[in-house]
Formats: sequence, structure tokens, C-alpha cells
Amino acid sequence: MEEYYNADDQAQAVKAWLKKYGVSIVIGLILGIALFYAIQMFKGKQAAASQKAAEAYIVLLNATAIANNPQITDIANDIVKNYPKTPYASMAQFFAAQVAVNAAQYDKADSQLQWVIDHSSVTSFRQIARIRLARILLQQQKIGDAETVLKKIDDKTYMPLIETVTGDIYLTQKQYDKAKSAYESALNGASQFSGLASMLQMKLSDPQLTQMT
Repeated sequence: MEEYYNADDQAQAVKAWLKKYGVSIVIGLILGIALFYAIQMFKGKQAAASQKAAEAYIVLLNATAIANNPQITDIANDIVKNYPKTPYASMAQFFAAQVAVNAAQYDKADSQLQWVIDHSSVTSFRQIARIRLARILLQQQKIGDAETVLKKIDDKTYMPLIETVTGDIYLTQKQYDKAKSAYESALNGASQFSGLASMLQMKLSDPQLTQMT
């Protein structure tokens, strides 16, 4: 028995192998090529959508230069509707929520911030939305809801802000010792947030808190 097939033997072996498995191989190759191009097309569409979302967001930023511009909410809604999976949708909701707060439309602001919490893939965005939503809920005297929103921590970087709002909640409940403790804890990491340290010092100078031992 020869160690290797000769050329004719190899040719016959290849023909037999292709006859047995050829269809499966061809189908596999076609599917593989189709999948490759589908992925590339998907990436291309994602990039195109992101570019369009960025352009729409620039329009939104320009609209915010005009005080109380009624177009802000409409532009933000379009971004959320057309590009919900991009970070720009969450950023647009932040602007829309601020417009709603300025108009004392707190329920609308609540919904817009809740959208960010439910849909954003960016942890910092979700955390910022929780903090802002808790503040609005506290302003509405929905203390239990505000506490619930803050219980979930998405990004510990924002702990000083979380603790600040927590202190505000305790202060509203006249739990002065807990409020002071929360503000002091927030003060430890306040330097990373502009103006937060001075605001906390002001809160801690409240006579109701300075009397605490």
C-alpha cells in the first residue's frame, strides 16, 4: 500500500467527498458570507443612525439657546422616537425633562426621566436620571417614591449627589440627625462636583442641624 495517493486517486477522492458533502459546504459558505455582509450592513446602519442622531442633537442644543423655546420638547421627542438606542435619546430626555420642570409639568418630567432609567445603556445616565427624578418627586412631596428611586445604585461615582438628595429627604421628614449624617458623608466626595461642597456647607449650617450633637 502506497503511503500517499497519486494525483488521480486524490482527484477521485475529492469528487466523491464533494458529491457527499458538497451541498452542505456550499450552503454553509453562502450562509457565512451572507452573515458577514449582514453584520457589516448592520454596523453601517448603526453608524448612519448615530450620525443622524448626533445631527439632530446639535439642532436640539441650538434650540436650547433660546429661553423657553417650545421647539425643545418636539425635537427631543423626535430624537427619542427615531433614535431610541443611541445615547442622544437619553440626553434629549434630560433637556425635555428640564423644560417640563420649568413649566411645572412634573408628571411629564417624571416620565421622561423614567424613560432614561428604563432604556439607557449608559450607567451614568441612569444614575443622573435617578437623582433628578428623586429631586422632582421630593418637590412633589412624594417622599416614599423618591426614596425608592434612590435605592437602586447604577453608578457609585455619583454617591455624593445621592447622599445629598438623601439628606434632603431626611430633612423634609425632620430626621435632622440622619440628614446631617448624609450631608457630611456627601461632603467627603463633594470636590469632584462643582459647587457641591459649598452647597453642603450651607445645608450643614442650618440651625436645626448645628444643634445636633
